[in-house]
Amino acid sequence: MSFRIKIMLGITLIQAALLFTMIWNSTNTLTSSHEAALLKHASVTTHLFASITQDALLATDLGVLENAVTQILNNPAIVYARIIGRQGVLAEGGDQQALTRPFRADQRYDDVNDGVFDFYSDITVANETYGRVEIGFSIRAIQDTINRARNETLGFAVFAMVVVALFCYIFATYLTRRLDALKTASQKISRGQFGDQTPVQGQDELAQTIVAFNDMSSRLQLLDEERKKSEHEVKKLNAELEDRVALRTHQLESANKQLEHISLHDALTALPNRTLFYDRAEQVILLSKRNNKSCALISMDLDRFKQINDMLGHHAGDLALQEAALRFKHCLRKSDTVARMGGDEFAILLPNVATVEDVITIINKIMRAIIKPMTIDNQIMTIGASIGVVLFPEHGEDLSTLLHHSDSAMYTAKRTQAGYAIFNAGTDKNDNAHTVLQLDLQRAINDHQLILHYQPKIDLDTQRVIGVEALVRWQHPERGLIYPDAFIPIAEKNGLIKFLTMNVLEMALHQCESWYKNNIHLSVAVNISTINLQDALFPEQVADMLKKFTVPCSYLELEITETAIMTNPLRSIENITKLNEMGIQVSIDDFGTGYSSMAYLKKLLVTTIKIDKSFVIDMDKNKNDDVIVRSTIDLGHNLGLKVIAEGVENMESWNRLKELGCDSAQGYFMSRPIPADQLMEWLKESPFGLKT
Repeated sequence: MSFRIKIMLGITLIQAALLFTMIWNSTNTLTSSHEAALLKHASVTTHLFASITQDALLATDLGVLENAVTQILNNPAIVYARIIGRQGVLAEGGDQQALTRPFRADQRYDDVNDGVFDFYSDITVANETYGRVEIGFSIRAIQDTINRARNETLGFAVFAMVVVALFCYIFATYLTRRLDALKTASQKISRGQFGDQTPVQGQDELAQTIVAFNDMSSRLQLLDEERKKSEHEVKKLNAELEDRVALRTHQLESANKQLEHISLHDALTALPNRTLFYDRAEQVILLSKRNNKSCALISMDLDRFKQINDMLGHHAGDLALQEAALRFKHCLRKSDTVARMGGDEFAILLPNVATVEDVITIINKIMRAIIKPMTIDNQIMTIGASIGVVLFPEHGEDLSTLLHHSDSAMYTAKRTQAGYAIFNAGTDKNDNAHTVLQLDLQRAINDHQLILHYQPKIDLDTQRVIGVEALVRWQHPERGLIYPDAFIPIAEKNGLIKFLTMNVLEMALHQCESWYKNNIHLSVAVNISTINLQDALFPEQVADMLKKFTVPCSYLELEITETAIMTNPLRSIENITKLNEMGIQVSIDDFGTGYSSMAYLKKLLVTTIKIDKSFVIDMDKNKNDDVIVRSTIDLGHNLGLKVIAEGVENMESWNRLKELGCDSAQGYFMSRPIPADQLMEWLKESPFGLKT
């Protein structure tokens, strides 16, 4: 539908609605006015007729009443008339059909259905009704008047609609002529023909719209010219960009190759990493299955590598790993794969090996190569390796099983110090037990299966107990009592040692507080691992722990080893200083067995050194041990430190230590480590009582 027709229809519909409203209002007004006139005329006529016939009704003069009815029917507007007394109808006349129907008085013009308006008036004398008159008025004249008015109005409306339609056509043509011009100009713009100008007529809003449209067309022409220039520039830039993309693509391909190599190789040794090794191993296993051949998988762990890290630092450890990787590669065929799995762990894949003897030949080459001395930071040292071997399909048919069994065999080799071990199902059961022990340890800490035994420390002069050393035990629900040598290394390897140490420390302080509240003044010594001592947060954790207990800080003693100190001497000095400032006693345990720490000893704020039991046990039989013990006592005293000897198992050692001026001692000669309740019984019965 065109815009012109829409305008015509719109205006016509509006005009039609207005005319309809006017006709409807006019008709209603005319009807209302005639209705009012009809009601007034009916009321006056019936009341007048009632007053005229009142006397005749009272006298029951039927002749007069009949004559009155006849006289009123002479009015052409009256259809019928009836006079009713107390005896019934006294006189009536007019239209018989109207007389025979039931009488119902009409109140409004709209109540009339048969063209007769029924009205009545009571005949009342002294407020007593004696009868009434009923008259039917014809409304046909009123209806004719209303219909004639309606027809005249409709005729006028039709004429007005024709005039309006003609006006709409002229007005719409006027408007759409200029809109058609705008439409033509818009079509040209849509085809890209910018700059054409549409003629402007008048100054109305449509004319202003055409002016704005012409301005837009001119601006679009300018923009089109600029666009063409820009497209030319863009084409030049695209050509340059394509050249750059080609260059970057080449560079990215090279970088991706490098990233792929990095993601699949160890950054330190340049060997394949765990991911690449697993992928190659899966392929070799599938190929071996298809060709019905054997292959071997080797898990390998370096021995004494931790000592290099502890003595010379991680840089020296990295150099040792790089040297070991080179030696492994020189021992293998091109088809073999050696990978670094992490830390000091390596794995080797040997495809197409026929027998175990072939694998052992390669292992012997590796063993000979790895034990050769290597120079690290101008120091000559040696390392070894523990090797576990499995064969496919003899020891497993999938990679997961083979890796598990090779790790088990490697652990067997490390435990037996045999250098290498071929997987054996019987041996694996023992290794599985070790694995189960690892899994149980976390649960043991959470379920409070760890308990403490206490070994008294006795002053050699007064022969009185001056404190105790807390030694942890694991009360396993199935294996019984397990000693720390069996689970402390597991805790250190699995990262549980920090949690375990804080757990032991809490139990020891809890027991110390219980004694303190009962007026039993015993200091408690707790062993601290290397990992704890090198933890920068450890002093703060100990301080938080002490806040939980009402026991003096001086009642807590922390025992650390020389090896722990020398792992990172500067960190050790820093942490020991913080602990000392809290009032905590710090002693060096197993003194004489670690690396030389004499240069640092005077910097450490320690209070006591403990002579290792390996020197004390046989000092009465071995002169060299006696010399070491005596020298250690003199060294400690010269530095202002207390000296305690552990491992005292006989009277001879006791007497000799007292003679050498040792301050205190502990060992089986006095008491084994025992639970807290047994310790109280021991104090009552032992010749070594509490120091007063």
